Amino acid sequence: MKKMNSSYRLQIIKEVATRQRMKSTDDPMAMHISQLLENHKKDTPVKPKTTFDNSHYDDHVGGWVSNLWDEPK
Repeated sequence: MKKMNSSYRLQIIKEVATRQRMKSTDDPMAMHISQLLENHKKDTPVKPKTTFDNSHYDDHVGGWVSNLWDEPK
């Protein structure tokens, strides 16, 4: 296994500690907010990059199209 970057390792430790603290609390509002945040992270789709090197992705064409074709002449 590769050695983790120290800042990444600290971030993981912080997230685990935060989750443990939120689970151990008896505050129902804190639990509800924690669950909403966890579900939001899982449900948020990653939007692909739509522009690349003077071209864009067009769903109607089903591929990448040059931006030069869209310029008025």
